Amino acid sequence: MTKRKKVGLALGSGAFRGFSLIGALRVLKENNIPIDYISGVSIGSLIGAYYALYGDLDTLEKEIIGHPRAVLPSILDLGLRGGLVSGKKFEAFVEKILGKKEFADTTIPIFISATDLNGGQSYIFTEGKLSKAVRASCSVPMVFEPTKIKNHRLVDGGLSDPMSVDILKKAGADIVIAINLYHKNEFTEKRFTFTKVALRSTRIVMYHLAQASIKNADVVVAPDLSLFVQTNKFRSYFKKEVAEAMIKIGAKEMKKHIDEIKSKL
Repeated sequence: MTKRKKVGLALGSGAFRGFSLIGALRVLKENNIPIDYISGVSIGSLIGAYYALYGDLDTLEKEIIGHPRAVLPSILDLGLRGGLVSGKKFEAFVEKILGKKEFADTTIPIFISATDLNGGQSYIFTEGKLSKAVRASCSVPMVFEPTKIKNHRLVDGGLSDPMSVDILKKAGADIVIAINLYHKNEFTEKRFTFTKVALRSTRIVMYHLAQASIKNADVVVAPDLSLFVQTNKFRSYFKKEVAEAMIKIGAKEMKKHIDEIKSKL
């Protein structure tokens, strides 16, 4: 009997774009694609941690979609040291979603990446509380206070490695499927304000960092969510119709790659 190849799934950073990961993962499950390892960065860490624990995303979808007035107050609290938001309420929100679970409780091994301000290197979580790791990985600089662990000051993992493909290869994955949430079509708008220049500049940096991160991936899935980038109201991303549209885009893009994935298995 031929031994099947081990599959790693890299879930990238991308803030609101993370809704598309739900659709992409659903298609993988519907097609019985085995997942042996997961890496998650920023929003990918939350989606990845939930999937690694429960193997399904339906409950998570119900928790965060369609309730913008409930979700936002539950994750925002005033920060005074290094960020506008302390991150404590966000961590409690994540713990409510994941449960008081640790890495040892997952059914699929997961690696969660943050960035250490002391040295600028990736910091990989493999043990301890999942909610603490997700909080660190999602801590956008200047928005969230850095997460303090021993001598480390941890912020968003996307700043150092938006995809974390290589960690999956080192763990033993023969095939790595990378879902990259930064798309080249985000750069078509030609009218700029001061704010748009700043946001565009950040997205350009993240796009090129992600391109470098996925160079060793075997399959790259890149849902085009550029239609939603122009929205400046964070609350609107949690509206049911908006989130569901992004989920459908993620599913549609993953379906294009299913035959390729199966052929590599």
